[in-house]
Amino acid sequence: MQWSQKYHVGIAVIDEQHRELFEMVEALEKCRDAGSAYKVMRCVLKKLVRYVKEHFENEEQIMRRMAYPDLPRHKKLHKGLVEQVVAILLEIKEGKVIAPDELRDFLRSWLVEHIMVEDKRVGEFLCAKVRAKAAA
Repeated sequence: MQWSQKYHVGIAVIDEQHRELFEMVEALEKCRDAGSAYKVMRCVLKKLVRYVKEHFENEEQIMRRMAYPDLPRHKKLHKGLVEQVVAILLEIKEGKVIAPDELRDFLRSWLVEHIMVEDKRVGEFLCAKVRAKAAA
């Protein structure tokens, strides 16, 4: 999965962080070929959880500053993903076998869906706000 302009939401810092998230999810592809796949997968997931939390905090701070009306629901979506990934990490730590491809596909799907629907709305809201301010 490669980053492309279609994932652009129009907020530079968010777009850059999304690009980083794409790279982390893609790192899971390497787990499939690694001799110690679960060790690598756990390491990538730990890094992903830390980065996702930081990214979500930044994104939510931007939404608060621009008075984004759907922030509470958006925050719940963020919280849900973090909880799901943490649960997966715990399962791996407890010895449950999780296919790296399935995990990667789940994260890809969530990330693309979230960006293309939820984060695009945030970008559109900000652009409309900027246009309205410029017109005033």
